[in-house]
Amino acid sequence: MRIRYWHLNIPEMLNATYPLEKLNHWEIKCLQGEHEHFGVFWYKYGTPYDKEPVHGICMYYNDISDTMVNELVEYLKMRFKGQVLYRQTRVFLQGSDIIREPRSIGEMANELSLKFNGPVEITAEFEKVEQSEIDGNKFNLPANKVLSIPGPD
Repeated sequence: MRIRYWHLNIPEMLNATYPLEKLNHWEIKCLQGEHEHFGVFWYKYGTPYDKEPVHGICMYYNDISDTMVNELVEYLKMRFKGQVLYRQTRVFLQGSDIIREPRSIGEMANELSLKFNGPVEITAEFEKVEQSEIDGNKFNLPANKVLSIPGPD
């Protein structure tokens, strides 16, 4: 089955113990105001760009300044490398380095929160999860923040 943990905070992610091969997607959303925010994310199977997926770290933004977008892109490029591709309000770092470890994701969420002066929330999605892993809290994430995702694994 597929599951999603959402509204995670930094300490919860730092203490997680999930198997890396089961991580399908993560996202760090950084709030900048009532409607202003950006997100940094990664999909295991790539993020759609036209008809082909782009593999690497990506970001999206909503109602933030061009200055902040440029600063964020430079930060991500410096940290993860990759070729920068723009598509409306999304930016892709094609071929960038990736992170999957809970500690690395938690540390990056903390860096984004401090650098861009905003609270963050983290989402992590997993595939091929057994019910026993959820019941036994094998991922060491809060049971009240897990959602089942309907459909095939």
